[in-house]
Amino acid sequence: MRIYFDVETAPSQAADAREQVKASIKPPGTLKKADSIAAWWENESPAAIEEAYRKQSFDASVGELISISWATDDSEAQTVIRAHGESECDMLADFFRQLQATLEADAIRDHRGDLIYDDAPYFIAHNAQFDLGFIWRRSIILGIRPPFRIPGPNAREGKDYGCTMKAWAGFKDTISLDRLCRALGIATPKGDLDGSKVFDAWLAGETKRIGLYNRCDVIATRECWHRLNWEAAA
Repeated sequence: MRIYFDVETAPSQAADAREQVKASIKPPGTLKKADSIAAWWENESPAAIEEAYRKQSFDASVGELISISWATDDSEAQTVIRAHGESECDMLADFFRQLQATLEADAIRDHRGDLIYDDAPYFIAHNAQFDLGFIWRRSIILGIRPPFRIPGPNAREGKDYGCTMKAWAGFKDTISLDRLCRALGIATPKGDLDGSKVFDAWLAGETKRIGLYNRCDVIATRECWHRLNWEAAA
């Protein structure tokens, strides 16, 4: 079974996250004088700390999942999302439960009552290495064992999972999902939200807006996959 999916992430929500970032920040090496260094800490370090903090959204060792959307070839896109202050662990476990239910609906049982999956999940995303890696790593950090195999960092694109970005651009190049959709003439009606705005929208409590954005990316990824593989739209 093919599972098209997309994740949205945020920096660490630990109470001391920015303080930890601050401890790793240093003034530019070009500053040598004590008064210049002191001026940098007073005037420029807050922006540098905030920039470094927000980059945690790309690092699953500290960043967190805030939304996951997915769909099969035949289903509407679904989303699990958490509000600011809610549990990442609960949200990820809910994602696994809901997806497992989808898989079980297509499974059969043997004479012992064990489930047999005729079609194990084959995950497909745009820049799938990032999305799968984030789910795989956060599952380990949070101590949640997925009920099905999540391809890890050493998995092979094309064999263990699908990636619309690599299917189009190859292993050395990249292309954004929006650019790929424009090239293929695929509509992406997700409004004015983009990845750079998701964290602020989440802090503002705009979970419905984020969920719509997340689902639109899943639908777009599915359409791109069909086009790249010369398949009729589901």
